[in-house]
Amino acid sequence: MKQKTSNIHRLTRVGILIAVVVVLQLLPIKFGPVEINLALIPIVLGALLYGPLTGALLGAIDGIVILLLPGTGAFLSFNMICTILMCLLKTGLAGLVAGFIYKGVRRFDETVGVTIASFPAPIVNTGIFIAGVLTIFRGMFEGMASEQNLTMIQFVIATFITTNFLIEIIVTMVLSPVIVRLVSMFKK
Repeated sequence: MKQKTSNIHRLTRVGILIAVVVVLQLLPIKFGPVEINLALIPIVLGALLYGPLTGALLGAIDGIVILLLPGTGAFLSFNMICTILMCLLKTGLAGLVAGFIYKGVRRFDETVGVTIASFPAPIVNTGIFIAGVLTIFRGMFEGMASEQNLTMIQFVIATFITTNFLIEIIVTMVLSPVIVRLVSMFKK
């Protein structure tokens, strides 16, 4: 009976994290022309609290929500299959990687493990997106880059790395350890 109750508690908590992922993705936070993905925080939390597969599941759900947002339409019309893959992989792998890193480093120091495991999620998320922009979706962004008299690399750095990535990584690395600590306190 205790195992069944434990599974129900876990399922309920993961359900709450799913709801938080969806809400954070539907409430966009913009810094200039770039949206910041705060949904990475519950994705990382799920990965740290319940394992890499839960992180991947939360990330995949985030990717599905991203696919349903109006701003994704241009990507879908440019290349539907690659857009679907990119949206599912960028956040799904971010959760998976965070979970595996945490499993490897938490035994040394839990607080340090949480901080270290929070670090790769924005890197994976933004890295996969940038790889897509520089390869598959290059044609969509070349005009914007040339309008600003920038090369594609300069455009990507100015638009996605300096704003999007830096804010995502700082927010994720600061908030994730705090929230994990609070959740751990409430679990006890």
